[in-house]
Amino acid sequence: MNILKKIIFIFAFVVVAAIDIIIYWNIHLYYRAKDIKDNEKKIEILEKANHIYPLNDLVFYERGKAYFNLGNRNLNDKAKSETYLRESIQNFNQSLRINPASYFSHFRLARSLLFMSYLSPSLDVNPYEEYRKVAMLLGHNHRIFYDVGKIFLSRWGELSEEDRDFTLEVLRKIARGKNRDRLQTIMHIWEMNVKGYGVMEKILPEDAQIYRIYAEFLGEKSLSVEERHRILARAEFLEFEKAKSEHNSGENEFLYFRVKEALKHFKSCLNRLEKIRFYQNFTQQNMIDHSEFSELRKSAFLNLAKCRLEEGGELKEVEDYLRKYLALEDKVAAVGELESYLRDRGLIGDELDASFDDLDRFSFQLLLYFKQNRYRDIVKIGRLLQQSFVVVPEEKREDYVRILHLLGDSFQKIDYIYDAGEFYLKALEIEPENMDTLLRSRQNYERLNEDEKIREIKERIDKLASSPEMVLKNLTISKGRTFSRTLTLDGRKITLDLHFENSQEGIIPLITVFFNGRVIWEDYLEEEVISIPLESRVGKNAIQVVSVNRAVGLIGLRWKTT
Repeated sequence: MNILKKIIFIFAFVVVAAIDIIIYWNIHLYYRAKDIKDNEKKIEILEKANHIYPLNDLVFYERGKAYFNLGNRNLNDKAKSETYLRESIQNFNQSLRINPASYFSHFRLARSLLFMSYLSPSLDVNPYEEYRKVAMLLGHNHRIFYDVGKIFLSRWGELSEEDRDFTLEVLRKIARGKNRDRLQTIMHIWEMNVKGYGVMEKILPEDAQIYRIYAEFLGEKSLSVEERHRILARAEFLEFEKAKSEHNSGENEFLYFRVKEALKHFKSCLNRLEKIRFYQNFTQQNMIDHSEFSELRKSAFLNLAKCRLEEGGELKEVEDYLRKYLALEDKVAAVGELESYLRDRGLIGDELDASFDDLDRFSFQLLLYFKQNRYRDIVKIGRLLQQSFVVVPEEKREDYVRILHLLGDSFQKIDYIYDAGEFYLKALEIEPENMDTLLRSRQNYERLNEDEKIREIKERIDKLASSPEMVLKNLTISKGRTFSRTLTLDGRKITLDLHFENSQEGIIPLITVFFNGRVIWEDYLEEEVISIPLESRVGKNAIQVVSVNRAVGLIGLRWKTT
């Protein structure tokens, strides 16, 4: 009995060893063949591997690849190529019988079937079923999953409704990955094979970044400007919704005294609002309410200031935020709340300090009084100033001019016109070329009906204002580039004329014009002159001209008041 057990053990050991040797030799031949570039030699070695051990799916996979390569290289001989492709299909099928979960075998089989359908359209072959299996076996970040999506989209016209739905599902998953290169490749394939805007709308997820990539593509390819406007308006709406969400998160963090986190949220809110150029003005949609936009921006400025103050910051560190807030705030009660908040923290005094020792703080507190319509309190300070001699350091001149403006404006509010004029004249002595002061002074003389003074001030304003005509020689705006200029204007309505030179044939230039951060014109350049009515602001006004899809010459710009 013991002898029999030994014999069985030895026999089993020999069998296992023999199987191991067979498998090892099969794998050895597989790796040897894998590195050979000669496809016929590769097939010969893989055939030997199969004779030794016919259950290695990788051997059949490599044979399928080799036969496919031979078929691809002999496309000029249809019969020969078809024979090789049949062998390729058989080997991939055999590989899948052994290992049905091999996604790369499914992918290669689908490719062979696709080529076979080109060579013999009458054959009943369906590569799409194999591609579907590949997609189901893979995650959406895999390269082959991406390749499947491209193949389906490139053959959109011949797909069934079921395959189209599957294609859209695959492409949506790819798009959610936000890989810019992959997105642009998909868009190029869509443009060549589909060009239906409804299809792309189904592919793209609701994401501002992805919408902007798509809008950029539409512009560069000179496609529908209306679709571009709609997409950019949608992107801006999503930015606005995200800005509101960031603001709400900031308020919650601030409520629980997590000031640093709140500060990040409010900054993110403001950054998102800065991206909004109001493309919705070109559409019939009014997704972003202008008053809500202004309120959100105003609140972000105020909360940014409060966060910094809660961290121990000084008033001068947040004064810029607070001035931007006050420029938007027109509610007296809200300004009063801010004043109380600052007073409780010892950042401003209970009363206006007429000593003028701290012009920064005095200028800001004077603004708080003015926004609360406390003109008579400001006038009292003005009377003291009229009787005083104030020495202003060079670095404080800007603050002092602000003070003089507020004093003059307050005197005007209660009809002390002559006194108001005195403060404006003092401001002009300090900064003779301050457009704000000149305009205040002109308005003052208009109320006094002093025609000679009005003409004198008008001449000074005209000298400061930008030239109404700017000739630009040999200026070319390259594709995707921006031409920028700053115009100094007096706040009146103007008509801006942009003169282009479009000497190239073919693609019509797509031009975008921004004015003070808002988009005011975007279309294909059918005429060489664009005329745009605008409302300017006092002082510096920024204009940007962008050529979206090709280079174009800009030879000049003109503006005139209306």
